[in-house]
Amino acid sequence: MKVQELRQMLGSAERSRVEKAFVESYKQLKKYQKEEADILIRDILSGQSEKSGVKKEKQSFAELEAQIETFLENAKAGNYYAPNRVIPKSQRPKWRFLVKGYIKELEKIVPDSEHYERTSVLLREIYALLCEACNYYLFSTEDAFRSVGWRQDELFHLLVSKTFGSGFSKDNVTEMTVMACTGGLSRESLYYEQQAVLLSELKTSDVKHMAMETAKKEIRERKEKLHGLGKYDQQRYYLEEEINNFCDLFLMLSLSLAEAESGVKYYFKNSIKRDKETILYCALRVADIIDDDEMWKEIYKYGLSQKIKPRDELTREYREKTR
Repeated sequence: MKVQELRQMLGSAERSRVEKAFVESYKQLKKYQKEEADILIRDILSGQSEKSGVKKEKQSFAELEAQIETFLENAKAGNYYAPNRVIPKSQRPKWRFLVKGYIKELEKIVPDSEHYERTSVLLREIYALLCEACNYYLFSTEDAFRSVGWRQDELFHLLVSKTFGSGFSKDNVTEMTVMACTGGLSRESLYYEQQAVLLSELKTSDVKHMAMETAKKEIRERKEKLHGLGKYDQQRYYLEEEINNFCDLFLMLSLSLAEAESGVKYYFKNSIKRDKETILYCALRVADIIDDDEMWKEIYKYGLSQKIKPRDELTREYREKTR
């Protein structure tokens, strides 16, 4: 139904029927959709939406930057989630509209702008905040990325392209490599997706090798930290997860460079999984991500050479790929 048709139906219907239709439609919304709808409903019924419709003067970059920094400070302090005297209760749910607006404004800034590098830093801080909000309650939502209307991999793609828009410096490549493998995940995302995004933006072998060296360094540092932890230390789980993420990215980069043999050996040596068959399974999933059947078969045969018995699912898949 078109909006105009809906308006005509509402205009000719009795008030009680309009109210019933509205309530029944509201019940069909998912929880996160209701959170956004609640704000719009309250604003419209109170007349606030009409006030906000007044055309605003274009703000300067300095004003935008100050607003973002203030927002980030309040969000990290929990002022958009817990009771406080800084952010009024009625304004806390509106954080998502602020973030949408900030991203929209930052997205407009072009590479030849004097503010371009600062733009990528601010976008990075917003992205990191949303990642953190997926692990800890900073806002009243179960998925911060969904609340601001962005898939995590899509926002990460914007961040990566903005960052590399100012050059493939060692710092830029290192920062994006680390962010592709750590931070926190939306319920609808996997680290594989962020890693694939990064791979798509690393156009030359030089920058790919730069990312690989970063991954190896991050793996070494985390393995050193593991030595000082007990078997059931909670931090061990997070360190092992990040090690596995960096291993996935390293293998992905190795396969893209046709360096499968060295990449697979490094992967099997450094991945921390339950057993070697699980390592083989995960390595093959990485090959699936880059959609390379030949590399997939090479990894499978490497697993056999290491006396690993693949699960039936992988055996069937191998047979299909070798027909």
